[in-house]
Amino acid sequence: MKFFYKIIPLLVLAVVTLAGCEPLPKDKVVASVGESVLMLSEVAPVVADLAGADSLKVAQKFVDQWVRKQVKLQAAEHELASSMGEIDRLVDEYRTSLLGARLEQHYLQGRMDTLITDSMVKAYFEAHRSDFVMDRTILKGRIVRLPDTYRQSVKLFNLMGSKSSEKQQDFLDLCVKNNFELHTFDTWVDFGEFLSYLPVRKGKNYDYVLSGGEIRQMADADSKYFIQIYDVIKQGSNAPYERVADMVRRILFNRRRAQLLTTFNDSLYMSALSEGRVTINNFD
Repeated sequence: MKFFYKIIPLLVLAVVTLAGCEPLPKDKVVASVGESVLMLSEVAPVVADLAGADSLKVAQKFVDQWVRKQVKLQAAEHELASSMGEIDRLVDEYRTSLLGARLEQHYLQGRMDTLITDSMVKAYFEAHRSDFVMDRTILKGRIVRLPDTYRQSVKLFNLMGSKSSEKQQDFLDLCVKNNFELHTFDTWVDFGEFLSYLPVRKGKNYDYVLSGGEIRQMADADSKYFIQIYDVIKQGSNAPYERVADMVRRILFNRRRAQLLTTFNDSLYMSALSEGRVTINNFD
């Protein structure tokens, strides 16, 4: 079965009219597809702030898009006529869901206390520590890269491993003085990201650098790398608080939101029952 469309071309609108230089003419049909029509009053706001040829160009594009949309819609209604009942059901479900979500959002405005203190987050974390497990290895540490020709590399190596604050300052001063590339990770970083600063080979296991606590060395064609790791949490271990604090905060926020909405929805139900607006019949 052929499906025919009747399209009325865009009526030529006077530029001065669309530019706002003269009053809008009496409303009229600009285009139609089947029983659907597009009125001039619907097009005029689109070009209200434009002038001259620009207004006509924009108006023509707007009408063309409207026509194409209507043609597609009516084709779908024709070809999918047998499915319209299901589509109407889905539309009704979506409308119900959208209205319900809007109502809940309206209810939460002004009632949702978004203040979740650090102590609340910490307390939840401590009570549910076993729920937070690392899915990857993380660490804290630092890497310094220096030319393999640097004559004081042994001194730098020893200073890097020293526990003396004065020698640590000497280490930093040497790095700055010689413009060595120093990467310090004082917050938790993924092991994979840490390795990306080193001359590693794809597919090779480098877990050995995580053990022992001593400073490790690597080298490439023209550089040496001193590797120091302060702390390690391996995959499968409990996650540190700093790593999951934001997640815990979201959990507490969503829990509070859910509690408010449960109370609200229950109150709507009980109110409807008490006012006699609900009738539930037996199935037998």
